[in-house]
Amino acid sequence: MIRILMLTVLMSWTVILSACSHVDEKSVIEDRQDNTLWIAPSNQDPEEQYALQEVTLTSSTVVDGKSNHLDTLHVGDVITIEYTETDSSIAESITHE
Repeated sequence: MIRILMLTVLMSWTVILSACSHVDEKSVIEDRQDNTLWIAPSNQDPEEQYALQEVTLTSSTVVDGKSNHLDTLHVGDVITIEYTETDSSIAESITHE
């Protein structure tokens, strides 16, 4: 019984910590259409396949500390994204690396 409890706690912490590190991951912009970015990890193994993640930009998304600065985002840019607390697909702020 204690082993199951310990395993559950360990797995919960692993999930929580991996979710926290997601915010700090560097990503590369693979495509952009209007207010939508498709991103992939910036460090990729050429033998692996990666699913693109869709990120929505809003009028309140801050880029490099500036509002209304979305025009500076281009395909190939390496960025770090902080997501809104309510929706992990909406960018709250983006920083170029």
